[in-house]
Amino acid sequence: MSFYDNHYYYFNKTSLCIIGQWPFQSRLRNNAMAAVTVFFISSLTALELWGLLAGITDLSIIMENTSPLLVCVFIIVKLVNCFMNNYKMKELLENIEETWNVMHVGPENKILRQYAEENKILSKRYAIGLYMMWLFYTTPPIIITGIYTFLPTNETYSARFLYRMEHVLDMDKYYNLLMLHGFIGVFYIVSVPIAVDSLFTLCVQHVGALFTCVKYNLEQVRGSKVVLDPDIADDEAYHSIISCIKLYKRILKFSDLLASAFATSFLFLLGNVVVCLSFGSAELVMVDIQFDEIVRIIASNVAQLGHIYYLSLTSQRLIDYSDEIHNIVYSCNWHSISLRSRSLLIFTLMRTTKPCQVKAGNMFVMSLESFSAILKMTMSYFTMLTSMQ
Repeated sequence: MSFYDNHYYYFNKTSLCIIGQWPFQSRLRNNAMAAVTVFFISSLTALELWGLLAGITDLSIIMENTSPLLVCVFIIVKLVNCFMNNYKMKELLENIEETWNVMHVGPENKILRQYAEENKILSKRYAIGLYMMWLFYTTPPIIITGIYTFLPTNETYSARFLYRMEHVLDMDKYYNLLMLHGFIGVFYIVSVPIAVDSLFTLCVQHVGALFTCVKYNLEQVRGSKVVLDPDIADDEAYHSIISCIKLYKRILKFSDLLASAFATSFLFLLGNVVVCLSFGSAELVMVDIQFDEIVRIIASNVAQLGHIYYLSLTSQRLIDYSDEIHNIVYSCNWHSISLRSRSLLIFTLMRTTKPCQVKAGNMFVMSLESFSAILKMTMSYFTMLTSMQ
């Protein structure tokens, strides 16, 4: 039984196993699960691209196929980023396991458990939300068709597919097969961000736990008001601060590794979500649609908003966790410790002015402020698209 089979992290392990991205899984099983994931996502992308190119002169086809196609492209980028940074993710997970082995008892272990429990709750809520949007996105045509089939009415209902393909394929002949393929394909489209974003949350919560451990240890620092230059062997405050600085340096290294592993995919996310949300919102206004399509578009937009909000909120948590250290160092009992200990605190205080943060492509800081900017930009593009009607 591995460390990650515990109830705190089992969901993270399972979700990554589904898409073949768990670093500690056997190569055969990893490759098999990854191949299935890549097949359904790439084939769905190819069909959507085919439908878009074949109907490039039709505005309604462009509007209805562009948004889902861009979502697929982004998920492919997210998956490729996982393949390219698999060794970094493995190093992050090994670092977390090592930390738990070192802090296996005492208050620090209690802090680790508290943040791990929060990670489990956040990850499961996120997964439930996205999987609900998956069902709302894929099932309305089937449900409404069934209702019209069994209700005693003379009205007929022509269910629309998840994207426009009727101009290149006989939908009456291939509808059921394409619906099954779309149902499974969108499942993997949703499973990739659930697995990868939950790993990101796991790492950020772990950083938060370590920062809280530093905070706890700094609050325990005590000294003598009489002896300002005690023997270094007897200077307990000095040794406590040294331990905090070592842990702080380890946190910074972990945070930098985390930021580098997700920087590229976050950059594509910021550009992609603006275009997708703009087209999805404009589709509601510009294209003649029916009820099942309205549900599908709303589900897609809500899922994308939830996705970017979740990542922005988690990134904001990382900034907030690191900012707390500055306040703790500033307000600790520096007046009652030795001069050498005060010198260490001064240098530590200078470093804590620079918060830990994740940058998209090393350019844009991921935070709730960036989420607000994305919403404003989306509204601007939406206004521009609707003005073209």
